Amino acid sequence: MSNNDIFNTPEQEIEIVAKELSEIKEALRELSRKLTRIEARASRAFPSAIRKHTNTTHRKKSETLSIPKMTPEEAVRFYDGVVEQAKDGNIEKARDLLYSLELPDLNLLRSELGVSLGKKKPSRRVLMEAILGRVNESVMMTKHLNRHQLINQADSEKVTDKQSEEETS
Repeated sequence: MSNNDIFNTPEQEIEIVAKELSEIKEALRELSRKLTRIEARASRAFPSAIRKHTNTTHRKKSETLSIPKMTPEEAVRFYDGVVEQAKDGNIEKARDLLYSLELPDLNLLRSELGVSLGKKKPSRRVLMEAILGRVNESVMMTKHLNRHQLINQADSEKVTDKQSEEETS
């Protein structure tokens, strides 16, 4: 910053913010190292009082991740509800409905929709993008072509054609 100019330029502001962020990151790393050392000393001094929760909970999560709680039929009905929300303009509500699902249920829904990802264990973000892509496709298809409306319109045109033919005869 020059002595003549009391305001920082955007480049100078970016440098200041980047420096502050790096200082905060370093402080967090130091805190993490200290916590790890304290935890290690406490677990050596009091092995029965300090338990390692991370290993047991991690195993349980991985076991539950592989089994979906929905059936394929429920997944398709759920998808139809999400599409209805998106059609009504509640895209955030549709997104929230999908976020409420657990990873195995999202994966089941993805497989029921026929979306191929090429990964054995896809992430939540990848699954969400794939399913939301299908939701958007469904919404676009129904905007341009509503099968039930076409059938009803064709039936009503047939009736009016028959009535007009009867009136002319």
